[in-house]
Amino acid sequence: MIKNKYKLSAILICLAFFSLALFSSAGFHWNDLKYSGNGIIADEIPHIASGYYYLKTHRYFLNPEHPPLVKDVAGLGESIARPSFPDITDVSEEPEGFQRYGYPFAGTDFPSFLERKNTQAYFGQMYLFDARNNPDRIAFFGRLTVIFVNTLLLFGLYYIVSKLWNPRAALLGLFFIATSQFSIAHGSFVVIDFMSGLLAIIATAGFALFWKKYAEKKANVWYFFLASFLLALAEVSKFSSVILPPALFVGGLIFVLTVRRTWKDFFKYIGIYAAMMVVMFFLITLFYIPHVIGMGNAEMVQQLWDNFPYDSLPQSLMAYLAPMVSMNIFTKALVEYINGVLMVMGRMSGSFQLTYFMGHLYHSEGAGAWYFPVLYFTKLSLGFLFFNLAALFFLARKSFKDRGGISPRFKKFAANPFGMFLFLFAYFYMVITLSSTFQIGLRHIMPVIIGAAVLTGRGVDLFWEQKIWRKIRLKHAFMAVGAMMLVSLFASFPYYLSHYNLLAGGTWSGYKVATDSNYDWGGSDVRRLADWMRDNNVREIYTDFFADVELPYYLGEGQHNFNIEDGWMPPSGSYIAVSNYKYMNNTSSFWLPAEKKYSILMKNLAARVGPTIFVFKVP
Repeated sequence: MIKNKYKLSAILICLAFFSLALFSSAGFHWNDLKYSGNGIIADEIPHIASGYYYLKTHRYFLNPEHPPLVKDVAGLGESIARPSFPDITDVSEEPEGFQRYGYPFAGTDFPSFLERKNTQAYFGQMYLFDARNNPDRIAFFGRLTVIFVNTLLLFGLYYIVSKLWNPRAALLGLFFIATSQFSIAHGSFVVIDFMSGLLAIIATAGFALFWKKYAEKKANVWYFFLASFLLALAEVSKFSSVILPPALFVGGLIFVLTVRRTWKDFFKYIGIYAAMMVVMFFLITLFYIPHVIGMGNAEMVQQLWDNFPYDSLPQSLMAYLAPMVSMNIFTKALVEYINGVLMVMGRMSGSFQLTYFMGHLYHSEGAGAWYFPVLYFTKLSLGFLFFNLAALFFLARKSFKDRGGISPRFKKFAANPFGMFLFLFAYFYMVITLSSTFQIGLRHIMPVIIGAAVLTGRGVDLFWEQKIWRKIRLKHAFMAVGAMMLVSLFASFPYYLSHYNLLAGGTWSGYKVATDSNYDWGGSDVRRLADWMRDNNVREIYTDFFADVELPYYLGEGQHNFNIEDGWMPPSGSYIAVSNYKYMNNTSSFWLPAEKKYSILMKNLAARVGPTIFVFKVP
């Protein structure tokens, strides 16, 4: 009866996540999606297009720096809309004087040399804004399937954690994940971070479940295959999951040596782990095969050369990779996976875009070690942070009160494999992340955040009856603070992407901490601007946006590109719409004179459309 109560509660939480994600994303006017909900953001352009491209061509030249899983899910949903698809021609070299087509796209072809160059954003624009297509309907079905799968994974995480710990701990962890504005935002777009973060933690749980059963002498082929399968799913969702196998190897080794302490068990562990890795890579290869069967061998070898990180790895490695392309379909698929890993290694070696953080602009040097900690404490809800710190406090206090030295406490920690595996994975992940200068959003540590939520749920469960003050226990605090978290969640609808907590001044001021995917992500409020123009009968507008959508499609023929740094101003009475990303980069540029900064127009602010677009009226 009690287990059923927790399961029903988990289902209700998952349904709430699905509903909030769907309606914040699509809005309520499904008969006219052009003016409803969140606009198609920058990363969605290539992801939405690539998912359907893989389905139609079985080629993986576009967006290979991200694994296919999330894009495939979206592509299956897009097929419901029956979209038209650009014809990929056999033009293998760029003709002299070649110019790309511009909007509106009508019956245009996509040359294969642009495909091989991974011109993904342009292909996405051609696909979505083909005159025969409805881009918002395509995006709706792509998002719908992604939201649905994310919801199923949330319940899957609850289920497997309840087997490792108990239903209440699993439910608390689910609550902290699913009621987070940060989770709902990233779980409602066709982007890879949330699904990959969930899968990384689920894979960690599957690995822990196998070794837990091993210690109980109940392990079998089913648990072995489940752990291998979940690891493979994590790997085909995001390449940063390559951190999982070494982190789990260390955790598993500590666990086995703590529980058994014999050479026989040591070698048995090595053998089982190696077999698990073989199965994992076999499953990864199987998953990639449908994506590469349409690729020519010579073209794929050229793709390898184009993406090889020469600064990080010896060029001699290509002598082994290139021949694998033509060996057989299995090695060919494996090489395509390796190609993606190599691309991420090259990208992690340096930051090649502007990063605004706490009033300053950073380039290749990155924003520093405080970037992720500051965002963690300003983007996530205050209620979650309260329980996060409370669980750590009670755990630390209990550790110091326990007698018997470090060894018994360490054994107790190591004997519960899931908590230890989560901790080690988060540690490995943050060591790698903090050593990189690639900092464009808190989403890059999504697996750590989801892992922290699961661990916080376990901590609150352990100290559920702990007294906080007089007769007030932690469970009473959860009832009160949890209710406030829900109020905050509904109050911040539908602006979950831009949400900041009160430590940063709230959603409408949080952009002063950090922008990019933390706040705007290239076009989230474009549909709302189109709706504002329609309501206010504005037919002409000047725009300075970080967005890959075709603005004339939404804003009409009266849309004109503008940049105040060019030194001219539209006629008096004109409207200028500036995205938050562009505004902060411009006003934070110390090298620009005052007359070339948008701050001179702030006294002429006519409207703020959503949190992310400033509309000025030229005096």
